[in-house]
Amino acid sequence: MRVAVTGGDGFIGRYAVEYLAEQGHHAFSVDRASGVDILKDELESALKDVDGVLHLAGVLGTDELFDMVETAIEVNIKGTYRVLEACRANDARFVGITMPQVWKNVYQTTKQAAQNLSYAWHANFQVPVSHVRAFNAFGPGQKHYGVQKILPTFALKAWSGEPIPVWGNGTQTVDLVHSADLGRMLAEALNFGDCEVFDGGTGVAFTVNQVAEMVLAVTGSKAGIEYLPMRKGETQTDLVAKGEGWDRLGWHPEFREQDLEQTVLHYRQYATTS
Repeated sequence: MRVAVTGGDGFIGRYAVEYLAEQGHHAFSVDRASGVDILKDELESALKDVDGVLHLAGVLGTDELFDMVETAIEVNIKGTYRVLEACRANDARFVGITMPQVWKNVYQTTKQAAQNLSYAWHANFQVPVSHVRAFNAFGPGQKHYGVQKILPTFALKAWSGEPIPVWGNGTQTVDLVHSADLGRMLAEALNFGDCEVFDGGTGVAFTVNQVAEMVLAVTGSKAGIEYLPMRKGETQTDLVAKGEGWDRLGWHPEFREQDLEQTVLHYRQYATTS
């Protein structure tokens, strides 16, 4: 198959492109960083003659997006519409990435709208559609600046000898999933197309406090944890994959301690110490 990955230069996108290539597909990235903006006219030619699109391009954020609502709507919703239209024109399959709908914020609102839009294109224009519901992705190479993600943030603080920031009391849970597993799941979702959703998580819940303690153990940091008020757009919530779609795939991601350790060690190079 000839498969385009929008946002393919990004963290999860790189894993998806790599997995598709390993499976013998012609996979390539369509990314603003490499000259193709999903909101611009060049998208049409970039997606010409594709058999499928993994649509990962978007703007991320929690409290950050309250200051850029119109941009989030443009990229996450209008951008999805433009990719869906390209899939329709090329008789191509569409795989989107979504997330658990647990918070009331701009990002989750736009992602839910984009998912519903794809269902409309499936129902009315017969575009094959499926989604991967990504939980707490991690792995070497995840950005350690800008939008704060759990392992890069925790690891950098610990390596720098600073307390790990925990928003809330730390008893909320996360489901840590390696992005190589997400890349595989996104690629395999191309085999479906009837609005299936696949849980991109492991089914293993860790409290945020437990994750912080694991990071402290790997780094040897004695700086401890600093508790902060919950960020705007988040609430105290327990996240864990329930297993939707795993039976269809015949496998599911698993949490591996060595993956977490390798990821934490990766961020040592970016730490600053006084």
